[in-house]
Amino acid sequence: MANANAIPMVPEAATQARWKTWLQYAVVGSLTVFFLYITLVMYAQGEMLYGTMILVFTALFAFVFLSNRAYVWRYVFPGLVGVTVFVIFPIMYTLGLTFTNKSNLHLLSFAQSKAYFLQQTYVAEGSHKFDLDLYLDADSDGYFLALEDEAGNMYMTDEAVDMTHLEAIVVKASSILMEPALESAPRNATITYRNELSNVKIELPNGTVLAKSKLREYAEQYPLWQADETDPYKIVNQKDGIVLTADMDEGFFFDSEGSYFTPGFQTNVGFDNYVRVLTEDGMFAPFLQIFTWTMFFAIFTVVFTFFLGMMIASFVQWEPIKFRGLYQVLLILPYAVPSFILIMIFRALFNQNFGQINHVLELLFNIAPSWNADPNMSRMMILMVNLFMGYPYMFILSLGMLQSIPKDLYEASSLEGAGPITNFFKITFPLVLRPMLPLLIASFAFNFNNFVLIQLLTRGEPIIIGSSPQAGETDLLVNYAFRLAFMGDTQDFALGATVSTFIFMMVGIFAIAYLKAAKIEVGIKK
Repeated sequence: MANANAIPMVPEAATQARWKTWLQYAVVGSLTVFFLYITLVMYAQGEMLYGTMILVFTALFAFVFLSNRAYVWRYVFPGLVGVTVFVIFPIMYTLGLTFTNKSNLHLLSFAQSKAYFLQQTYVAEGSHKFDLDLYLDADSDGYFLALEDEAGNMYMTDEAVDMTHLEAIVVKASSILMEPALESAPRNATITYRNELSNVKIELPNGTVLAKSKLREYAEQYPLWQADETDPYKIVNQKDGIVLTADMDEGFFFDSEGSYFTPGFQTNVGFDNYVRVLTEDGMFAPFLQIFTWTMFFAIFTVVFTFFLGMMIASFVQWEPIKFRGLYQVLLILPYAVPSFILIMIFRALFNQNFGQINHVLELLFNIAPSWNADPNMSRMMILMVNLFMGYPYMFILSLGMLQSIPKDLYEASSLEGAGPITNFFKITFPLVLRPMLPLLIASFAFNFNNFVLIQLLTRGEPIIIGSSPQAGETDLLVNYAFRLAFMGDTQDFALGATVSTFIFMMVGIFAIAYLKAAKIEVGIKK
């Protein structure tokens, strides 16, 4: 028999006021219509994948917020959407890029690249040319375009053209018998609006379409390229007869001599990017060198900042020391200053020509290290700067953990005749290390991807000799991926995404180690 005092688990939507229910339906319905409109726009632009994703989201959104059966999902749905949009989708998109050849030379699809060629025009020899004049429209800020051919025939656009908000348009023109009784525009107007006039095409009464060919001239233009009706992968130049053939492996249109024409197009290259990173001499050797340096940089930084921070924390909490509070504040100051300011200050200090550090070293020891030109000195500079910037964080953590160690342990140790060094390695270090281990792993993952320090301090330079594409001696993997994707003449987004995938896998391993160190079980329990 059911308990009469039990509170029934009835969704709030079933008990709320009717006006609230109708308001909920109105809001959810309006948002659903809005998302459906975005879906239609995506489909209209040929973005089938994004359109399908938004359609699925819209269906789930409407079901969750309109159906009482999915009531409990309303609390987790926003979080799931956020994880999908900001975590899962970027990962999957980056992974998808690694199987393509996307770069600044291969941004378009094959259809878009072919359409780009087919839209190009040229002025044929012997075609009719028309002189251009502009006249002010008294009723607006626009201009009438007047044309006159070599035989003296004159034409004027039927409507004024607004040059301030102009996109590609076709304006009809009518024949006129004499020069219009309108105020002529300043002669430099054709120079001022030269870019805008390039977007204006004029259609004559006989249907001929004219386009701007020179600064003050319009002429008949014809398609420069024409699609080959027998082969969809070929286009023919109407001016000189050159035939271009699309290479679906390289992502370019090539002529008979092997020269490629831009823009290229995206193609599916499979695992070629991974093979290229791991096998090509110009990439594998720099990649291996950068990976080794990245591991050393992260391990060195974590180990030495931890020991330095803990030793300083052990020192300043020693009771006989006076002004301990002042020392703690001064030691934490580097952590309070924005990191990019410290990095730029150190960059100036380590300047090998005008920096104060070299000035002092030259006065004392008659040496002036090449901090920016020598790879080993550049790495040493980076390690010193990062050690200075990283120890305050470990100092703060160690200071709090040291204060939680019972003093009875040290008193018992002193009765056994142990000294400060023995206490440090037998009591302090083990008791601090265990709770610090997850934080040390997190610090390792952070320094593994410490993009800002390298980019602001050395920009990854000096360049590794023989690397192709270019790689820096002081690049971390994340800086190397950035260099591949956004620096240089060829911005290879796919290759940068491939290196980013390696980083993701490595950081994933660190994350699992972090979870295990924190004693959080992952995976499916058997």
